[in-house]
Amino acid sequence: MTTLLIHSPDNDESPSEKTMFGGNPSAPSNAFEWPKCQSCQGNMQFLGQIQASPEQLLLLFMCQNEPGMCDEWDPNLGGNKVVSVSTKNLQLVSPPDGGETLRATRYGAALVQSGEQDYDEARTQWASASDKPAREVLGQIGGEPSWLQNEETPTCNSCGNPMQFVAQLEQGPDWQTEMNFGGGGCAYIFRCTCTQDSTKLLWQC
Repeated sequence: MTTLLIHSPDNDESPSEKTMFGGNPSAPSNAFEWPKCQSCQGNMQFLGQIQASPEQLLLLFMCQNEPGMCDEWDPNLGGNKVVSVSTKNLQLVSPPDGGETLRATRYGAALVQSGEQDYDEARTQWASASDKPAREVLGQIGGEPSWLQNEETPTCNSCGNPMQFVAQLEQGPDWQTEMNFGGGGCAYIFRCTCTQDSTKLLWQC
């Protein structure tokens, strides 16, 4: 089985614990600090959020102040960041001044189960069966990553073990508003159960 993320329009501007992309992040306001890029020291761009569990939300950020110059594809060099927050007492967080911080178009993601084990086959089958573009598939939750290049499962900085795969993300349903994963790339999100904050993002193209 593969759990696909399917594009779902979202005109609601309220805080949410659901998986969605663009707009403003949802977080407990007293427990969130907007991340900065370790390379350029600028504010990162909010990509979207993944509901990792009923209690945990993963907020995804990547530097877009100087695309390609801040090693934003690497899980360890500080050009991107995954912030883990509680789903309780969520509020929409406004970005700080300066830098490329928001993606204007907000959209949701419906979970659709596919009988295919392979993500690429599941994506192709869904597009054929629904008669919709494959770009409507935003990625997958759980399962096995479909690497575009070599396998790059990161290790946890705390325990040193390989991290658990959480989600794979496509760039988005529209080339005008898509996330920048190098042009046709995919992002991969991982976490480790040894600590709540042990999370990483990388992308390949």
